[in-house]
Amino acid sequence: MAEERRPGDWLHKSQRTHEQANTIVTDEGAPKWHKQTFWIVFFLLMFWPVGLVLLWRSTWPVPAKIIITIVLLIMVWFVFSAWSALQASGYLS
Repeated sequence: MAEERRPGDWLHKSQRTHEQANTIVTDEGAPKWHKQTFWIVFFLLMFWPVGLVLLWRSTWPVPAKIIITIVLLIMVWFVFSAWSALQASGYLS
């Protein structure tokens, strides 16, 4: 007697069928992970160079892309300037 299989149950490769493989994809129209807003914001905050690339390759409005890019560049410039000033003062030696 075959048990009813639930989604996510493990099957050996030889037991899988083509129809079962197609049920893995839930929504064909869903955006890819790198085009989802969550991941763009995540990478902007955690690893900004990758976040900027994902931002500019996304469908976000151009004014938002420009504003976010300028804000990030100002933040990077500020951190670099502060770091240089601290090194010059001998505080970080």
